[in-house]
Amino acid sequence: MDLEKLTQIIRHKSKSLPEGVNIISPEELPSETKADWLITLLSRMYVEHGITKHRDQLVADIDSGNCRIWFATKDNLPIGSAAQVKQSDQAVEIGRAVSLTNGVGGLLMLLAASDHFSRSDQPLVAEVRIADDFMGIPSGEATQVICFKHLAMIPHACIPAFNHGQPNRQEMFVFSSSQPFSDSEPAFLPDKQSILGLLASTALKLITSRFHPKLTVRTSPDPQPHRRGWEIARTRPFSVLIPTSPPTKLETAVNKAEKESPFTLIPLELHPSSSPAVLECLNLGFIPCGIDRQPGPQGHPVLLLGKLRPGTLLAPLQLAHHLHPDETQAVNLIDRTFRARLR
Repeated sequence: MDLEKLTQIIRHKSKSLPEGVNIISPEELPSETKADWLITLLSRMYVEHGITKHRDQLVADIDSGNCRIWFATKDNLPIGSAAQVKQSDQAVEIGRAVSLTNGVGGLLMLLAASDHFSRSDQPLVAEVRIADDFMGIPSGEATQVICFKHLAMIPHACIPAFNHGQPNRQEMFVFSSSQPFSDSEPAFLPDKQSILGLLASTALKLITSRFHPKLTVRTSPDPQPHRRGWEIARTRPFSVLIPTSPPTKLETAVNKAEKESPFTLIPLELHPSSSPAVLECLNLGFIPCGIDRQPGPQGHPVLLLGKLRPGTLLAPLQLAHHLHPDETQAVNLIDRTFRARLR
């Protein structure tokens, strides 16, 4: 990241702040105040948001330094926020961005990003909203400008992961990172033309331009069927299913997961024996969304497969023009495929 260029952008945006707006750094307020301010802002912007339901956990994350929040205030009241959220692999997510005044949230995101780049060589990651203005909640276009244009973040998955608002709706997010994928073992895929075509036009097209240009793809011969089980690893903020030893049917596990949350994600490492699981997921209507930003335990890329519960309300897409053409095509196709499956 060009820190000098980023500093220039921050200076320019700072000069454009409305009169009376002040910036509050992460060290300036008690944890309880920061938590209450963030909950207030999220509630005003999204009406209903997952973070607002877990104040005690938010306070604990702030106390531990895992969540560092920048605020903008006017007349001693919060009007914007952005945060660094430490991830388990030491990457830092930039998020929790709210702006009740134009331009404030973007500046706070840039301040949080600049702070991270000046002190760490770990990736900066983001779940970038690409939803359009819909039923009272503004679009994610401003966030896309910050992440894709100013911070040059690279997409690796497009996922309708999170829901909020009244009426409650899912929104599409582009999971992105400031660093490309490190070298990995090959990705092994089922040796079926229809499956290869679907993967090539969605998940693989999204990542091979910039995120993982050195990806090697190999096909696996037709595998022998074997008994495989699936279990629910978590249900919030969305359900995650993983393979397990007891022979539980995927359809049974998905039905249980969909009772807990509208979106279900399955991460599958693409090692030589993974093809049966990939086929099983695709045959049940799961859609290739991209890959995880970290390889799996055996060093192969991890394919992310997603499914929305039937009848889910999905906000319309608004994708700004800041991605590589192949990435744009892949995002649009993933989005259309999810919508087609909801009909």
